[in-house]
Amino acid sequence: MDQQLLDLYHRHVGAGFDRQLRLADLVDRKAGGEDWSYDVPTAALSFGPKLTFEAPVIGSHADHNGSWLWAWANRNLKLTLTNRALGDAVRALAHRASVPAFAATAFPAEPLLGELGTHAADVFGVILARELGYDAYFLTPTDGGRGVVLVRDDRLRAAERYPLWRVLNVFPQAIAALPIPEHKPALAEYARDYGLTVTTEGHGLRITGPGKGELTARFDDRGRLIALDGADVPTPKPPAPAKAKPKPKPAGKKAAKKSAVKAKTSARKAAPTKAVKKPTAAAKTTAKKAPAKKPAASAERPAKKATASAKKVVKPAKKAGARR
Repeated sequence: MDQQLLDLYHRHVGAGFDRQLRLADLVDRKAGGEDWSYDVPTAALSFGPKLTFEAPVIGSHADHNGSWLWAWANRNLKLTLTNRALGDAVRALAHRASVPAFAATAFPAEPLLGELGTHAADVFGVILARELGYDAYFLTPTDGGRGVVLVRDDRLRAAERYPLWRVLNVFPQAIAALPIPEHKPALAEYARDYGLTVTTEGHGLRITGPGKGELTARFDDRGRLIALDGADVPTPKPPAPAKAKPKPKPAGKKAAKKSAVKAKTSARKAAPTKAVKKPTAAAKTTAKKAPAKKPAASAERPAKKATASAKKVVKPAKKAGARR
């Protein structure tokens, strides 16, 4: 195992995993549920139609033989000029960090990384994202392996108002998600990345910030975390619950009258209408001659009289029949 490479990993794994969580949160907010895609010729990492990052590829890890291949040494990839220039930056890092593997083209990962060999994609993603000034990395599954692209976005660099709380909550997730051989130096470097003060106390660490609160960490003889506790640690406020949709307000008197008028109007329109015959000229003349003030009942009285007179006419006819 390359000790220089392992030291770089321990230095950056806490902060690197922290940025991975921030990237996941950003994707969830801006493109939750969308499928991702990656285009090598343009170095574009997209999550749906609305969220895209410029993300150069650095290399890939093959499952069948455990080898690592740098992207600029892969003849099957058509890289952008920026992506090819990234190869020069990695090769320069080989001299600066004293890690010869950064200047090689391909190599087996297990002799270099030991127990971390199967996680070579995460190891190189963590180290190179931090060493080369990127903000996160993303794993792209390939045929028989995983590729690694580096992501740079200002939204992932937001200042942390609660660094002690962040370290207290994120570091246990990091050691659960990634293989970290030595927890003690990884936690110390992660806390220093947030500008916190780290003090060694026996087998443990005491982490304090500029304000109130502190963290205490205890480790076993191998440097594995036993407990991480916080005292008086400022915590962020929980997110406000989603507001329920307002219920429709009951209609006032004016609104009720308007709705009643509308209902009547619609009912009249819906009711079947009888055909009205236009009055003839003779009917109009008769209507003009008729007295206007007589009640409608006066038209019925003459009819009753006519019935009575008709009865009187019929009676004499019966008497005549009797005489015969």
